[in-house]
Amino acid sequence: MVGVRGAVLVAGLALVLGGCSAVVPGSAVPVPDPTSTPPPEPTAERLLGDMTTVDPCGQVEPADLARFGAAEVGPTESLDYCLLKLTTPAGTGVDVVAGSLDRVIDRAELTGRLTFYEGLDVVEVPGDELHCERVLVFPDQVTLSVSADNRSSGGTTGAELCAIADALVRAVADRVLAGDVVHRDFGPKSLGAVDACRGLADSTVARLPGLAGARARKYPSGHQCRWARANDPSPPRVRVLHSVGRMAEPDGGDVTREEIGGRPTSVTRVGSAVLCAAETEHVPFEDGLNELVLVVVTLGAGGRIDDACAAARTFAAEVWGNLPG
Repeated sequence: MVGVRGAVLVAGLALVLGGCSAVVPGSAVPVPDPTSTPPPEPTAERLLGDMTTVDPCGQVEPADLARFGAAEVGPTESLDYCLLKLTTPAGTGVDVVAGSLDRVIDRAELTGRLTFYEGLDVVEVPGDELHCERVLVFPDQVTLSVSADNRSSGGTTGAELCAIADALVRAVADRVLAGDVVHRDFGPKSLGAVDACRGLADSTVARLPGLAGARARKYPSGHQCRWARANDPSPPRVRVLHSVGRMAEPDGGDVTREEIGGRPTSVTRVGSAVLCAAETEHVPFEDGLNELVLVVVTLGAGGRIDDACAAARTFAAEVWGNLPG
């Protein structure tokens, strides 16, 4: 015979065991694993890979701009950016450029409204009726620019140019985030994989008044190098650039042809900016173009154009002497 206390225990045990077999509605929720690894940051280094060989035209398609008119890839002008030629239904010509990788030291360098797209920052750079620019900013402070410029008289508004830039910067971001990045295969003597900073010593640049102590600033692709005063982008400035095209032809005025460092060199003077550029051809590129090396010296207001050209010739002789043979 089971007593009252025993009956209660039996009843309680039955409830517990019955509860173990009951079906609870709903779905099981997994307990988060505190040791799980967060997804990697969408840095330019991870998404783009070797930035010295990135083909900027591999990140864009004329179809990206189809709703704005007829677009086509333009002639190659640079190792660092891709040009799309757009003609609107009204016949207005717009140059749309994508690429030009750079790196900011401080986000304050970027002026404009900050927006976001697919986990990346996009800066809307203030523009006007003829120009609009968007800057894609990766977490490692590398930037990629997209700009739209009206190359006709009238025909588009600033808002329309910005709609074009917005569409293309998002198309570029989509491809990059998806790993759709094209790389060039440079030849052994090409400048494509050569650091532009290696051709000119800081100590040589320091001889230019105003640039004592200046240090080379390398661009992510390595195709450009710049010297300027610390935290001051205004002149004097020196830039070495590896590019693509044809040397400027002598015009009997501001463009002359001479020999520097044993190489045929075009020297171009821009008096209004007190800027002088020396350029020479290196090796063939494609489509009848050549790789170019440029040295640009800008002195700005108060400087003398003859002094800028004297410095450009001196710096060019050193850079030409360090080119791969």
